[in-house]
Amino acid sequence: MSEIKHLIIGNQQAPIIVESFINFACPYCKNYFKAADKTLQKYIASEKVKHIIKHFDKTKQGLLKGTVANIYLDYEQPQETLNFIHQLYDTQQEWKQSFTEIEKKMEEEFKLIPQQVVDERSLEITKETFERGISGIPTVFINGIKFEFNPLKDSEDEIANKLTQQLQLIE
Repeated sequence: MSEIKHLIIGNQQAPIIVESFINFACPYCKNYFKAADKTLQKYIASEKVKHIIKHFDKTKQGLLKGTVANIYLDYEQPQETLNFIHQLYDTQQEWKQSFTEIEKKMEEEFKLIPQQVVDERSLEITKETFERGISGIPTVFINGIKFEFNPLKDSEDEIANKLTQQLQLIE
């Protein structure tokens, strides 16, 4: 088995590690991701935060299209992949209606091909979520401690504020 590569944004040696377990078809993950991306940018730029994005390939019917999207993303190209993730979340309502739409978006619009390592990564993340007791998404850890927020009720701004407060406590 090869080394599993996750999507990592930021300095490998950053003192603060944010792990985000998300799915690209999840509307609650969309709110979290947009809040986190906005909030973490300055911390990543100052090399204080390493953001590890772990796509959880959930088998719930509404999330399977997110799993299909994830198959195409090349985690060896983190900035380009981050841009694709933004586009996926921005157009989520368009493509999550059918498997044909998401495959067409990934292949024709983004010009991507399925990645070979995705099966191993998916199994590893599923195993990790089981071991850590993660059942729902988004689930986020900051330096190994679960970040508490309510993805069903908190707005993007509320999530950003809570995340900022938590990071300031660690700094």
